[in-house]
Amino acid sequence: MRRRDLLVSTGLAVPGVFAAATTSGAERQARPVGVAMVGLGSYARLVMERTRGLPQIVVTGLVSGDRERATPLARDYGIPADAVYTYANFDRLAQDERIDAVHICLPVGLHAQFAEQALNAGKHVICEKPLAASSTQARRLARLAVERSRVLMPAYRAWFSPHVQEVRRRVVEAVHGPLVAIDAHKGFRMELPAGNWRFDPKLAGGGCLYDIGVYSVQLCRWLGGGVPKQVMAVTGHDASRPQAIEDHVAFTFEFETGVIATGSASWRHRLQNRLHVATRDSWMCLDPATPVIGERLTVGLERPNRIEELGLPVTDQLPRMYQHFADCIAGRARPQVSAEDAIDDLRVMEAIYASAQQRRAVSVM
Repeated sequence: MRRRDLLVSTGLAVPGVFAAATTSGAERQARPVGVAMVGLGSYARLVMERTRGLPQIVVTGLVSGDRERATPLARDYGIPADAVYTYANFDRLAQDERIDAVHICLPVGLHAQFAEQALNAGKHVICEKPLAASSTQARRLARLAVERSRVLMPAYRAWFSPHVQEVRRRVVEAVHGPLVAIDAHKGFRMELPAGNWRFDPKLAGGGCLYDIGVYSVQLCRWLGGGVPKQVMAVTGHDASRPQAIEDHVAFTFEFETGVIATGSASWRHRLQNRLHVATRDSWMCLDPATPVIGERLTVGLERPNRIEELGLPVTDQLPRMYQHFADCIAGRARPQVSAEDAIDDLRVMEAIYASAQQRRAVSVM
C-alpha cells in the first residue's frame, strides 16, 4: 500500500515528557534495543547505513508500503522475512518481541497515526521532525507515552552535534558576554514531481517550514532560551504549487530576555544552511550549521580582534542520537530532546503561520 493510499484507507537535558522503560535492566543488557524502521525512503536508508554496527541498538524490523522493495533491504541487514511488515498489518508488531521500538520516517501527516499505534502496541517511539502535524496531535502522543510508560523522542539529530552544543554552551555560560541576536537560515531548491508527498498538504502538514524550517526554529529556541513571546512572519507561495504549501518563509522572534532572532526556510534558492549568533563581545557562525555531518564553527573575538575556526572533532550525529535513544529506553538517561520540546516547536511554527496569515505579530499559544 502506497503512502497516499494509506492516508485514504485509514545535563544539557531539556525538561519535558519522559516515560521510563518497563523492561528490566537484566533483560535490556542481554541484547541491544531492536528497532523497526517505518517508511523506507532515502533518509531511513541513510539512518540504517550510518547506525549499522552499533552495540546498543539494531534494526530488527522493516515496515513499508511495498514489500518487494523492502525484501532486498531486509536481506542486506539480516532481517528475517517475518519481520518485514506492511502498513496494513502494522498492528502485528505488538506481538513481535524482537522489536522494542519504532523509528517513524513517514510523511508528517502520518506521524501521529503510526506513533499512536506503536505506543498502543507497547513500543517506544523515535519520530522524525516535526513530531506531528499539529501541537494538539503531539500533546495527545505525549500523554499516551506517559500512560503506556514508553519513551517518545523526536529525532532531533542536530541536538547531538558537538558544534551546536559548543555554541549553546558559550551562550548559556555567557562566555563572550550576554546574547544579543540569533540568525538562522536553511534552504535549497526544491523541484520535485507534482505527485511528491511534500506537495500534498494532508501528507506534508506544511511546506518548507515543516520540511526544513524546523531546524531554524530549533536553533533559535535552543539558543534564545525557550519559546519566544512574540512572532512575526511572512510566507511566499509559488503559484505552480498547492495554495497551502509555502515554499519560502521568513520570521522574527522576540524573547522575554529581549533577544531578537531572525530566520528563514526556502525551497527557492541554492543550498543555504547557516547560523550566526551575536553576543556582546563576539559572534559565532556555524556554516554549514545542521548537516548530518561536517559542521564548521567560526568565532569572531575582540581583545585582540581576531577570527578563529574551532577544530572540533567531525562527529556523526545519527549514531549519537540512536545511542541516546537506547539509553533512554534502558533507563540510563532521560531524553535530552523530549516530546515537550517537539510540542514547543509546533506551537512556534503554528504562530508563524498565524502571523503570516494575519499579517501582524502574534503570541505563541
